[in-house]
Amino acid sequence: MKKLSLSMLLLLSIGTFADIKKGQQVFTQFCANCHGDKGQGLVGPNLTDKEILHGSSKAEIEKVIKEGVLAKAMPAWATILNDQQISDAADYVKSIMGKNLKNGFVAVKTTVSSYPKGTLEKPYLIRTYMPVNGLSDDIFPNHGKGGDVNKYSPRSGKEDPKKVQKPIPGLPSTITVNFGPKLSYTFDTLECRLLYTWSGDFLDMTNYWGKGTGGNRSRKSYIPNIMGDINFKTSGAHLFPGKVQFKGYRKENGIPIMLYKAGGLNISLKITPGKNLGEAICEYRTDSKDAIKLNLPKGMTSKSGQSLSPSEAKAFSLIIKGAK
Repeated sequence: MKKLSLSMLLLLSIGTFADIKKGQQVFTQFCANCHGDKGQGLVGPNLTDKEILHGSSKAEIEKVIKEGVLAKAMPAWATILNDQQISDAADYVKSIMGKNLKNGFVAVKTTVSSYPKGTLEKPYLIRTYMPVNGLSDDIFPNHGKGGDVNKYSPRSGKEDPKKVQKPIPGLPSTITVNFGPKLSYTFDTLECRLLYTWSGDFLDMTNYWGKGTGGNRSRKSYIPNIMGDINFKTSGAHLFPGKVQFKGYRKENGIPIMLYKAGGLNISLKITPGKNLGEAICEYRTDSKDAIKLNLPKGMTSKSGQSLSPSEAKAFSLIIKGAK
């Protein structure tokens, strides 16, 4: 009986260890940018110290991951991660609690420019906050709205009850890409849709990264300024009706390809510059076996029209005209 109990305990330990390793992989891919590679904190809270902000049980941690903390600019991950990934990530977070690692937020001199840019041969991709840019609220059914919170200090890892911080007026879940002056675009990973495109200069990241080689922000903002001319803004209903879930992205010859699900369809989206300044070619691939009808926003055109046959639905391109 003792041998059986020890065997069962060993199996449980191995299973828990496996869950933690899987959770570490999820954490590294999706959480480390804000919370540090070991959970020690960066712009997001230190998850290893004694300061418990939103609960310590696995259920409480899963709730925070799923729903986010919108008032503090942490997005909800329920539309991006599945239940197993969220469970594994919660196991990993629990495993590092109490390690009391030194906060990773350190102001250092840097040679990074506040004006990043890519090229046609080597596009620049950044996951960053972006401005709403005048888009209507109905574009963002999966986004919530934050409220006032006590100010959090990345240095101390604590909140100051005497200071209040307003919600950050921007989008925390975008992937933004620049091909040089011909084309830039912002894709929202919660809504799984192209939000807007522009041509000319890319972004001024001074609000977020600081000026020059300083590394310190002069303003209390994370939102970069778009420097070029807007060519397209999405509008109306989603291109594909139904629930959406972002699955990540991959690169093909250096060009990002967005992967997501919408209404039960697996979809990939590759966006590249056209011949003219600001023109965008949006190449879609789906696993649809049926005809589909697209909800085309203003400014986006299809040679096949809105209604696609089963064969057309598998691979088609939409065009955004460039600058006039």
